[in-house]
Amino acid sequence: MAARDDSVIRGSLIACLIFLVLSLALNFFLYQWGSTSSQTADAAKGQLSTARGELQTMQSQATMMKFMLGVGNLTEAQIEQLSTSTGGDPDMDTIEQQFVRNMSYFGEEVDKQNQNYPALPEFLVNAIRSRNVQYSQAREEATTIRTQADAEVDLARKAQSQAESDKDKANKKLEEEQSKFAEDRETMQLASAENHDTLLRTSQELNIARKRLKTNMADFEKRENTLLSTINTQLIELQKLRSDNFESTQGQIVYVVRDGNVVNINLGSADNLHAGVTFGVIDADETRLQDAKVKATIQVTKVLGQHRAEARVVARPEIRYPIIDGDQIYSPFWAPGRRVKIALGWNIDLDDDARPDTDAVASMVRAAGAEVAAIMNPDGSSEGKLDSSVRFLVLGESPEGAEEADSADVIAISKLKTQAKELGVTVIPAWKLQAYLRTIDDSLTTPLGSAVRGRDFAPEASDAAGSIPNSLPGFFKDVDERQQQGNNILAP
Repeated sequence: MAARDDSVIRGSLIACLIFLVLSLALNFFLYQWGSTSSQTADAAKGQLSTARGELQTMQSQATMMKFMLGVGNLTEAQIEQLSTSTGGDPDMDTIEQQFVRNMSYFGEEVDKQNQNYPALPEFLVNAIRSRNVQYSQAREEATTIRTQADAEVDLARKAQSQAESDKDKANKKLEEEQSKFAEDRETMQLASAENHDTLLRTSQELNIARKRLKTNMADFEKRENTLLSTINTQLIELQKLRSDNFESTQGQIVYVVRDGNVVNINLGSADNLHAGVTFGVIDADETRLQDAKVKATIQVTKVLGQHRAEARVVARPEIRYPIIDGDQIYSPFWAPGRRVKIALGWNIDLDDDARPDTDAVASMVRAAGAEVAAIMNPDGSSEGKLDSSVRFLVLGESPEGAEEADSADVIAISKLKTQAKELGVTVIPAWKLQAYLRTIDDSLTTPLGSAVRGRDFAPEASDAAGSIPNSLPGFFKDVDERQQQGNNILAP
């Protein structure tokens, strides 16, 4: 039994070994077949890829050929690759390079998409035609230029011939001028020698004249200094004479009539006196007129002769200071034989209403017998002329708060004062002129008719000589007041 079991086992093992060997052989054959099949498939894939690459290359070449023949379009990149393409096909590379060279005949004005072999002949034909036209035009221009050149050459030859003729004439003239120049040079040398001698003499005379001039200049400077000193002295004296402190009178009372209401004075037509001139009356015993008290004011009413005139009293004296024969008279607005000239500034404001009263003051000055020589404007111009013949320059006062005043007006007034000082003209404020002129006011005139006033007609004196009443009538009560007002007005 044991032997039988061993044989069964050995038979099983042998069968297993046979099966194993057969399996190995089958696997080997299957592996060989699979390896062969794989190689065959890889070879087929490679052939297919190669065929596809060749097909694409041929399609690309066909597209290129069509573009070269004018069929289809290429991209800008494909066109740029034509000149640098190396596809591996020598024939195609040669064709592409030849195409690039041929297409270079097109100008830059032709788009690269339109550059192909069918369009090239038409372009070349048109270019040839254009060149033929240009050549024809150039030939015609050349003919014209040649004709002009021939004409210019003829003119140049004629000009050359004329120039040669002129050259001969110029050479002859040059020889003549050289000969003349030599003669003139000799003459000039002689004249130069004479001029040198003359220059020496003139230089000596000039030195003598310079010394004489220096001496004369020194004398003139001394004389100028003397004259300047005299002018300054005279200017000071002129300013004193023209100041508002009057140091001389113009006339005197020669006769008193009508109880002192009317007087006669020793001035008349020969002294250029006219009605309306106002005088201040000063006592005959006064010696310093600038300190004298004005005791009355008279106004000329009628010119009676060459040195005789009648005047009425417009500001009466005090009882104790009556007007008598021999009393002296003066007026700041009148001078014998001539009219007093007064210049007015633009800034005169008498009533403080911020409006100029220059025209009104001018009328008052003319009524007083003086002449308005000039009315000055702030811009430096004037109506009239400010010169040394003007006695007064009347200016208004600066407004309150001078620091706030118009700087242009301040500068103009300063310049005007400087000009007046240089001319010897006295500058006075407007209020002082107003004080001089106030006696011309209507309150000091004598109205008649229905406007008559009793105080303007003093009572006639009594026949009793040497008696003075102790009590006066009512119409004399305002005499002192009017006298005081007149004194205050005319006092310098």
